[in-house]
Amino acid sequence: MAKVPNIFFEPLGDTYVAEFYRDVNFGASPYLYAGRFQGPGDIYRTLLLFDLSSPRLSSNLIPPGATINEAFLRLTIYLNNIPLGTTIFLNAYQLLSPWSENTVTWNTQPNFNALTPVYSAPVSSGFGTIEFNLTNLVRGWFDGGAVNVGVLITGDEFTNNLVGFYSKQFPDTTLWPRLYINWT
Repeated sequence: MAKVPNIFFEPLGDTYVAEFYRDVNFGASPYLYAGRFQGPGDIYRTLLLFDLSSPRLSSNLIPPGATINEAFLRLTIYLNNIPLGTTIFLNAYQLLSPWSENTVTWNTQPNFNALTPVYSAPVSSGFGTIEFNLTNLVRGWFDGGAVNVGVLITGDEFTNNLVGFYSKQFPDTTLWPRLYINWT
């Protein structure tokens, strides 16, 4: 059973990169994407960055020495091209190099360890939210064991199963990506 989060964070930066549009930046887009759209060479990946020192709607910062009990990323799906009866996995990866929401492109996307996802979340046709358990990664960000340069979300990059989410540029803030953290 999930613990009730003490606080949540909205992205400091969020965007996507697209293989078909290798030199285009999508930092101002109200949407984020992961997966393959219309064939080989048309892959999309989402990048998210959270600043653990600025929670939304709370003046309570996570105090030094606190224990991160649970942390999860919640994305709200607005587009789902996964065929009925099919389940795929969206993977979250720790980013290994810095990036900028307003300049990153497919050709300049940051490094990540493609062999080891931090978390794999099953998703099938339909809408709603999807959650990624990022507890161990967020613990590393908080205690300094991992450099916080964000997280990358990938989808099925071999078949046409594009999934889209709302970004922080979407007008309704309740649909934005959120990182929920429970700490003691």
